Amino acid sequence: MTGHVLIVDDEELYRQLLTTRLGRVGHTLSEAADGEAALEIARGATIDLALVDIKMPGMDGLELLSRLKAIDPRTEVVILTGHANVDSAISAMKLGAFDYLSKPYKLTELDITVERALEKRRLGLRCAGLSAEVAHLRGSPDSAAGIGQSPVWLDTLALARRAAPLDLPVLISGESGSGKEVIAGALHRWSPRADNAYVPLNCGLLQENLLESELFGHKKGAFTGASSDKDGLCEYATNGTLFLDEIGELPLACQAKLLRVLDSGEYRPVGSNTLRRTNARIIAATHRNLDELAANGRFRHDLLYRLNVIHVPVPALRDRRDDIPLLAEHLLNRASARIGRRLAMTPRALALLSSYSWPGNVRELRNVIERLAILTDTGEIEATMVSKVLSLKPDSPPQPVEESTFAEIKPLEIVEHDYIRWALQHSGGNISAVAAGLGISRSKIYRVLREKSGKS
Repeated sequence: MTGHVLIVDDEELYRQLLTTRLGRVGHTLSEAADGEAALEIARGATIDLALVDIKMPGMDGLELLSRLKAIDPRTEVVILTGHANVDSAISAMKLGAFDYLSKPYKLTELDITVERALEKRRLGLRCAGLSAEVAHLRGSPDSAAGIGQSPVWLDTLALARRAAPLDLPVLISGESGSGKEVIAGALHRWSPRADNAYVPLNCGLLQENLLESELFGHKKGAFTGASSDKDGLCEYATNGTLFLDEIGELPLACQAKLLRVLDSGEYRPVGSNTLRRTNARIIAATHRNLDELAANGRFRHDLLYRLNVIHVPVPALRDRRDDIPLLAEHLLNRASARIGRRLAMTPRALALLSSYSWPGNVRELRNVIERLAILTDTGEIEATMVSKVLSLKPDSPPQPVEESTFAEIKPLEIVEHDYIRWALQHSGGNISAVAAGLGISRSKIYRVLREKSGKS
């Protein structure tokens, strides 16, 4: 693999030798004759590997190694020296050097060391990316939306995984709080662009003039307050992904400029006469019906066609009720870790969560769990607390026993059947939630319903 290699040596002959050798492989190369010059380069560019002579005027190689690591701990450093000794080798390794080569070294040995160092750098970046992904899935505010095993959710993830490597525009639709941002992040992480920038923008948060500048940049003096040139997000997302959330809020003037980006990769910063180019992949999301907006003249039909090359609909939480127990457990564990004590939820409380319609989707569920975690004194969350937080009116089951004579009391099997039917009605048909709430098995529910049906 290739990378950006910084060569630091006070002897020009050695710098020329290394430049010639590594240039043939295709590495990006920078040179410095001393430590200060090397640090100046490292502050202005990302250095994958530095080849550093240990004996130089002024700052020596060990000090430079330490200061390069302070700028970017993931920069690999190989120490090169004509004055090898055990003490300096040990010092270099303690400071984080990848390797230590003695001059004169074989060029084939150098080639192997450079390749190994760059491979370690690549793996380090990959691990950092995976760590960030895990942190996103476990720690970000809307990360819980990515958890689930219901068929409709697994279908959504499968569609996103198929779309990720295609490098085409994607339109994600779904209600607010359902997890559109999670799908957008997954599309980027599963794509060949994963090592490059992921740039999100919510189109509903900025005024039109600010939004256009944010997206496409501007020139100094383009408008009041534009005191200097500014690059837009299209520039930052080059080679990466530009995620435009709430695309339905994008003003028509910006829609026309975005359409040009999708068609040709070209855009013009505000106040500039010069065209720029970007190859950013566009992922858009909306909770609005873009077909209706287009029919009403508030969204361009041609932009909709270009964005909607691949459509990923995200299901509402009420359409993936089987995932609610998993989501609630994840959020409850996170709340437990945050407040420093173990929290638990009774089966009836969990059944009530599973039966609720969740108009705010996973975001609302997260907020409810956080409030429950704060309100509980004992650490056990009960159904009455859930009802209070959700502001539910206490529904009463049908009264199976009439207040007359004992002879008019209905048989137990009828009462049991009626109660289960009532519970199923109020849970939206969620058999798992009813079983958990009543403390019985799913098979018993099926049996009671089947037996009553057979006797009818």
